[in-house]
Amino acid sequence: MAKKFAFLLVRDFTLSPLSLFIDTLRLAGDEGDRSRRIEFDWEIVGERGLPIRASCGVELLPTRAMGNPEDFDNVVVVGGLLDTNRRLSSEKEAFLMRAAGKGVPLTALCTGSFVLARYGLLDGYSAAVSWFHIKDFRAEFPDVNAHADSLYSVDRGRATCAGGTGAADLAGYFVSQFIGQKAAEKAAKILVLDRIRSSRDVQPVGDLFPAAASRAVKRALLLMESNLQETLSVAEIAARQNCSRRQLERLFGAELGIGPMAAYLALRVHYARSLLEGSDLAIGEIAYRCGFANAGHFSRVFRQQTGITPTHLRHPNRMAANGVAK
Repeated sequence: MAKKFAFLLVRDFTLSPLSLFIDTLRLAGDEGDRSRRIEFDWEIVGERGLPIRASCGVELLPTRAMGNPEDFDNVVVVGGLLDTNRRLSSEKEAFLMRAAGKGVPLTALCTGSFVLARYGLLDGYSAAVSWFHIKDFRAEFPDVNAHADSLYSVDRGRATCAGGTGAADLAGYFVSQFIGQKAAEKAAKILVLDRIRSSRDVQPVGDLFPAAASRAVKRALLLMESNLQETLSVAEIAARQNCSRRQLERLFGAELGIGPMAAYLALRVHYARSLLEGSDLAIGEIAYRCGFANAGHFSRVFRQQTGITPTHLRHPNRMAANGVAK
């Protein structure tokens, strides 16, 4: 029998992870691209007749009313724009909780991980979260073992994906588990993807270090970005890459021209600058969130790195009026 996937879409869901996940199942589950639902089947579950709007403005109608979640082999929550008003409807919430109670495996695409976490369905599980959202996720859900150093994660009955094209990779994992690696590779080729990436592949790093090339350096940078408040030692970071501290320092020097600790500090200062410019948080709170001992220490380091104090960055006109130097 075909493996059945139920999709729960939040309002303003992201369309690309949904389509890439389904298309991988569709292309892997039949000969050529004939789209017969031989090996896999899927339904968009929701209130009949009520369209669901994607973040890009496209609207989809549910293909099946909510019934028994045990009719499916997996329930997939597709997240979207992060907003407290964009949660699941009460009917979808009840369907999801029934699925969890019955032991149906749950999957989250993109910010669907936030949805599962809000219902406590990821507590004690490992979860892959986009590097773009990892700080917010960890702050809101400390009981989840969240990380941003892989494209997706499968932990017992929970699968999570950072989003984007990683949804095709996670779908490829399910295809490989159910009907074999060759079917997953076939789907990837038809989708013009060079390969199906595994959970060991890392997410793209941010734009601060575009020269990062090796898997070890990229993963180290993502670990640093995921641990800005409680910083890791270089030895700890190297151990997670299965290499020595000296090897990691050589790689950083060759690819970035600086050592791991200098890169770590640059990431912390970069994040602090974004908080200074985009939030009303007190400077002391920003210092804490970015791993500095106190506001004074933060201000000294920030000025050394940027040539300007945090206060001057946030209130340039006020400082100029008072005749205060940078």
